[in-house]
Amino acid sequence: MAGDDPIITNTTPTSTNKIIPFNIPIRLSLEKHNYTSWCSFLKIHLGSLGLKAHIEGSSTSSIDPEWSKQDDLVKVWILGTLEESLQDQVVATPGNAKALWDHIKDLFHDNKDARAITLDSELRSIKLGNLTINAYCTKIRAMADRLANLGEKAASAKESRNVIRSWAESVVNISLPLPCVI
Repeated sequence: MAGDDPIITNTTPTSTNKIIPFNIPIRLSLEKHNYTSWCSFLKIHLGSLGLKAHIEGSSTSSIDPEWSKQDDLVKVWILGTLEESLQDQVVATPGNAKALWDHIKDLFHDNKDARAITLDSELRSIKLGNLTINAYCTKIRAMADRLANLGEKAASAKESRNVIRSWAESVVNISLPLPCVI
């Protein structure tokens, strides 16, 4: 119909068509150890818009004004997905979106060992408390996944069975032969 907006088939943001739908369900945090998940979501989203080159370095055309506008948009999106404390650390990163991306990556990889040690310690000291069995197991699984995000292996199946056996004994105060559940 007359007056209707034209259908835009180019999904890459330009100065004439602004695509601003940016809904990444993860906020990157040093404390949550969620870099791998955040990175995956962001790459998928940027890839769907044809903007992944801005963080992968396969396009460095800072001379092209349209590319520069898109690069600034990618930087805003990256910064918008960070927890405030992390955002404060990287907001003044000089350069393009790739430089910001690499700076964030370096922050997570530089102290990966210390975070893995802390997380492993937390994992080994989880208590049932008032949690249901499902909530307890979900919490353990989530922590093991966060360790995996850091490139670390969670406890072996044998160690896991021992933790479960120990937990079961403390709950019912008897020794049970538990089947392998992991």
